[in-house]
Amino acid sequence: MNRDRMLKVAAGSLTLAALPAVLAACGGDDDQDKEATQPAATEPVKTTAAATQAPATTFLFLDVDTVRGSKNIPAADKPTQSCVQLNRFAKNEEIVFRVRVYDPTTGKPMDDKQIDKIEVKMKDGKVLDPAKYGPHPKEPPNEYFWTTSFVIPEDYATGTLDYTITATDKEKRVGTFKQLPLAPLTITETIRAIVPAQ
Repeated sequence: MNRDRMLKVAAGSLTLAALPAVLAACGGDDDQDKEATQPAATEPVKTTAAATQAPATTFLFLDVDTVRGSKNIPAADKPTQSCVQLNRFAKNEEIVFRVRVYDPTTGKPMDDKQIDKIEVKMKDGKVLDPAKYGPHPKEPPNEYFWTTSFVIPEDYATGTLDYTITATDKEKRVGTFKQLPLAPLTITETIRAIVPAQ
């Protein structure tokens, strides 16, 4: 009987001796639990001026339309027939390209102090005189924008007149306008009385 009792006491002692090891293996130590659940210390995120700045915008925005110019229109018709917005022109008429260029950062129109050049290139490779910045109408001035023009020769092919307008500012940013293919600028035969080419 004593022998059984001694075995029970020895088994109980071994169990108690093994208890810390079992608790440690099961995560029973409170200090270890706290360390395991605490997130690792990280360094604070440093914000630099370069990281907070938006990326530099490199493209200019162009707003373009075309109007009939006053060249080769009889004097009596000039007040009502010139500066009319169109996308269909007859041979010997003057196409005036009107352009506004906007700074992509400020959204404001750009003038001749900011723009280096604006070019209109036709589908046949012809480049028109660089657009000029000025008031329209001149007397009294109302709006300021860029213009250049093209008088359609009598022997010019009829049909679609594809063109591209490119603006470059003094910081070498570039903007390009290509007309939509849905309602292209077209050249037709003479559709009304105009002054013959001189």
